[in-house]
Amino acid sequence: MSRIITITSGKGGVGKTNISLNLAFHLSTHGYRVCLFDADLGLGNINILLGLQPEYDLSDVILNGRNLEDVIIKIQDRVHILPASSGLEEMANLEADQTKALIGSLSKMNKYDFLLFDTSAGISKTVISFCLASSEVVLVITPEPTSLTDSFALLKILRLNGFTGEAKVVINQCKNTDTATLVYRKFKSAAVKYLGIDVSTIGMIYQDPKVVEAVRQQRPFLTLYPVTNASKCIRQMGDRLLSAGGDELKEVDMVSFWSSCLQLIKSPVSYLSSKKEKESHTSEPLLQRAGEETQRTLQQDQKGHLPDSPLESAATERDVSDEKSAGAMNPEQALVPIMEKLIRNISSLSKELQLLRGTIEGHKKSLGPQ
Repeated sequence: MSRIITITSGKGGVGKTNISLNLAFHLSTHGYRVCLFDADLGLGNINILLGLQPEYDLSDVILNGRNLEDVIIKIQDRVHILPASSGLEEMANLEADQTKALIGSLSKMNKYDFLLFDTSAGISKTVISFCLASSEVVLVITPEPTSLTDSFALLKILRLNGFTGEAKVVINQCKNTDTATLVYRKFKSAAVKYLGIDVSTIGMIYQDPKVVEAVRQQRPFLTLYPVTNASKCIRQMGDRLLSAGGDELKEVDMVSFWSSCLQLIKSPVSYLSSKKEKESHTSEPLLQRAGEETQRTLQQDQKGHLPDSPLESAATERDVSDEKSAGAMNPEQALVPIMEKLIRNISSLSKELQLLRGTIEGHKKSLGPQ
């Protein structure tokens, strides 16, 4: 039996993969066996963070008859990586016998205590499918207005498609705890009020120059700089995740999970609300305002102190006026173009990063052994 957690984000560049990787290393220090499933379609960011060049990936299991053991990369005794990004597209086009064979192969992953899915950012079908199949979803957000609105859009799509799991939030790239508290309070309020989803938080991660240095050295910052602020935050986050998990979250049957996941990947995803939803208020303007408010406050107070009471009073007054103005617009007219733009941007970014990665790898080969 494994505990399955999908780590995702509405917006790219929020540090989702770095958090996934370092969380896996922290869980291993508690004696847990962890497999980090790279479900970031077409990018393979985990490979880049660790300086890996996998010989095989999940597509070789699906199309070329490779064993799963041939594909999994053992980073440490208790931390393994499954490069899967280029095999995700094939999952949607499998025949019945191929699906059965793949489920049989992937079900062998029950030897792991934790299976962490690092997904792409945004609202693609694979992202939605992994989230819906998982009992736990960790949503990585930052204080940026776009991160808040994009994350809310992702959460809304999950709700439209019947998400019944547990949603947890991590606030990354924070200057101080007051900023994280403000961001979480606003996001939680919007999720409860407009979606009926009561999100919880498992922590925050400070802005830390050591994180950038660890990326440059292609090593997890938790192992390279164990006493830096970001590492302390990862350990606190991991410990909260462990303490929050009951037995019911850990007892996941792999065959049932993968059967459900593959079925979801093959099924259409709903991006449109019901008629009743269309008549309700939208909260994107409120979240946008919350992020902008955070940015302005930080600029005005270089020390980073955020007085709670004045902000709460001002937020309450703005919520009333924003709700009135939001009621005059059709939520779908505002939401659909945002989704289409997100998908186009993610697709374009994926192609650019693939080209960049190919150039870097080609350059390394031309230099020869170092």
